[in-house]
Amino acid sequence: MCRKTVFLLVSLAVWSLLTGIALAQVYIFANGGFTWSQGGTQWYTISNDGYCINGRGPCGSSLWYLQWSWNHAGCGYDEWGRWDWPSSYELPYLGKVYAWVDSSTGTMYGADYVVTYNGANSYHATVNQNAYAEAWAPVAINLYKPANLNLTDGWGAQYACNGLSGYQVEFDEIKLEY
Repeated sequence: MCRKTVFLLVSLAVWSLLTGIALAQVYIFANGGFTWSQGGTQWYTISNDGYCINGRGPCGSSLWYLQWSWNHAGCGYDEWGRWDWPSSYELPYLGKVYAWVDSSTGTMYGADYVVTYNGANSYHATVNQNAYAEAWAPVAINLYKPANLNLTDGWGAQYACNGLSGYQVEFDEIKLEY
């Protein structure tokens, strides 16, 4: 093999390695942290629960807790949560957004998530929280520069204005992955 070919192959391997490192970034945002805001009046809280249990995070910190609310029947919502990370976390890549669902409280099969991406575009996702237990539920995959995530206790677009009630909507940690 000639030197030029070897140099090209080594350069390509180094570039691929560096690109992979630059793209492999994961951020986990707790409800209670600097990115979290909420509204409404019917909130239930379980301390030291959610993603942080079993050594996965800094349990004992006041930032790590699980919150949930009963779902809103019909159109609209009563409670809402928002994870709005600073623009310094918005890398110019395709990103993935996940929501942590605990094993005991996420029974809402039509949870209403909305991700803002690429400046002002919105991606609506209806997530079956009941299908996940102690796991990350995918909310949005391959969105350019996801900027924030909103979750309400209302029904997602797939079940718009559903009249059923009695489901628990879980508001827990969010994972942003580039």
